[in-house]
Amino acid sequence: MGRPLRFFLLALALLGIGLALYAWASPYFFLRSLQKAILEGDRARLERMVDFPRLREGLKSQLQAHLLKSVEEEAKQNPFASLAYLFVAGMVDPLVDALVSPEGLAALGTGAEPGEASKEEVESWRLRYLDLHTAYLYNPKDPASRLYLERQGLFGWKVARMEIPMD
Repeated sequence: MGRPLRFFLLALALLGIGLALYAWASPYFFLRSLQKAILEGDRARLERMVDFPRLREGLKSQLQAHLLKSVEEEAKQNPFASLAYLFVAGMVDPLVDALVSPEGLAALGTGAEPGEASKEEVESWRLRYLDLHTAYLYNPKDPASRLYLERQGLFGWKVARMEIPMD
């Protein structure tokens, strides 16, 4: 095997390793970019990075299911619980719309109201892989609240789902 061929194969191998490392690190780069967009209030960039309609629908479904389960348990003891469900269910949409916003994302896992989270809270977010195509972001103070990322192509990511504790 000639010297140019060995050099070419080595360069090809290094390129492959570099691409694999970049693909592995890409959600970490996404996290930093998301944090920056939230802190700067860059709505246009957040709209590209976060699937807000999908987040809202998913969270509404989670809340409705939790409320329905709570009402079923309460209805065994109180016949008026179903009326309370109708009242509370009407409040879910505005609550979710406020939470699933750029300001609401900043407050994820902090206990703060949307728009009141500190810079340190947003910068403390951490990332964990679930598999090659899914990862989640969380605040170490409240690891149960999560933003799930889905891979878009080889290097791209998008926030696709939100999970908050229903306690």
